[in-house]
Amino acid sequence: MNSLKKMAVAAAALCALTVAPLAQAGMVTFDIKWANASGVDTAFAELTLDSLLIDTGPAVPRPIDISRVTGLKLTVSGAANGNGVFGKQDFSSILFYAMAPMDFSRELIGQRVVVGSDPRGITTFGDADGISGGFAFFARELTTPSSVRPFALVTDRTADYSDFLTVRSIIARDGVSAVPEPATYAMLLVGLALVAARARSKNRG
Repeated sequence: MNSLKKMAVAAAALCALTVAPLAQAGMVTFDIKWANASGVDTAFAELTLDSLLIDTGPAVPRPIDISRVTGLKLTVSGAANGNGVFGKQDFSSILFYAMAPMDFSRELIGQRVVVGSDPRGITTFGDADGISGGFAFFARELTTPSSVRPFALVTDRTADYSDFLTVRSIIARDGVSAVPEPATYAMLLVGLALVAARARSKNRG
């Protein structure tokens, strides 16, 4: 294999490594669990949407209209009220955001999130105060389980909100990666430029 072929192979490998995260962005299904005060899982959801809809910035969070969600199935069982199976038709929107980029290839709840450059801005995704981000369902009807604060689901919305469930797990089935940062594209361009320059110098020699 001559030098030109070797450089072409190197360029192709560089492209593959750099663009790989982007190839994984797109539709992804999240498995979500909520637990009651005793720590027993009582609600499960399958949520499918484009990962690009998930906010990962410090801006004011924007709810995602339910029409943009590809699939949603929420099953509640063993709760004091509000048991049943619910779908897209039962909700108006969802909230899914983090105050900083997160690793979607592993469990989201419990991840440390750095908000800004101040070390004191490190929080844990899933905290009920919502500082690190938020996940919530907004129901169309009062009889449908819905969130009243980040990461919580209340199954009895018609009376005293007596049955709070707390989200305990959000996992992406496909291990979706974050969208590449601008620096990643810059690195790709620099690598390709170096390969091209090397090829030109070889041709002159």
